[in-house]
Amino acid sequence: MWEAVQSIISLSLLLVLSQLSPGPDIFYVCRTALSGGFKAGFSVGLGISLGFAVQACIVAAAGQWVMQQSWSPWVLRAAACWLLYLAWRIFPRPGRSQSTLPGDASPAPAPSLARCLGSGFLCNILNPKCTLFICGLMLHPQATYAPLYTWYTPALLAAFMLANILGWGTWCALLQWPGIRSAYLRHTAAIDALFAGLLALFAAIILL
Repeated sequence: MWEAVQSIISLSLLLVLSQLSPGPDIFYVCRTALSGGFKAGFSVGLGISLGFAVQACIVAAAGQWVMQQSWSPWVLRAAACWLLYLAWRIFPRPGRSQSTLPGDASPAPAPSLARCLGSGFLCNILNPKCTLFICGLMLHPQATYAPLYTWYTPALLAAFMLANILGWGTWCALLQWPGIRSAYLRHTAAIDALFAGLLALFAAIILL
């Protein structure tokens, strides 16, 4: 049983570290945390965590079956379109206030947390990189330990959810350091353009 517990701990730590790997989730969380503050960034991270939980449940229940379906390429195309939309929202344009979330028509004290959460959820649920990562992370340990311990899969899913929330909260808090914040405020347009370009690049990779 201790080996099963160890696998849950090690997989959860790997998940937190993997949040820093290049991808739509980390780019969108970082940009929102820089432009909207900790609450906005954490709301996006919470939405991403909810999306991750949904994907993990699907993988746990029918991961192999989903990967083999003929309609899976359409999911990839939908993901690419969503990333292009995010890139369009983030890309700086004349007349737009950079102190709010992209897409807001006028400056506001803080971006809508509900909107941040929803955007984070969609960013993750339409992220094929995350789906493949969860398959690689879960399928082998689940096949090894789930037949032996009925509690293994629910415990793994709960640990993943907790690791996601704690991880995104940590990265959003670190981005609030005065030096990082002041650098973003000095170079807002350039940094937003970089984030938008990275999202568009991921969309192009998915389409190709």
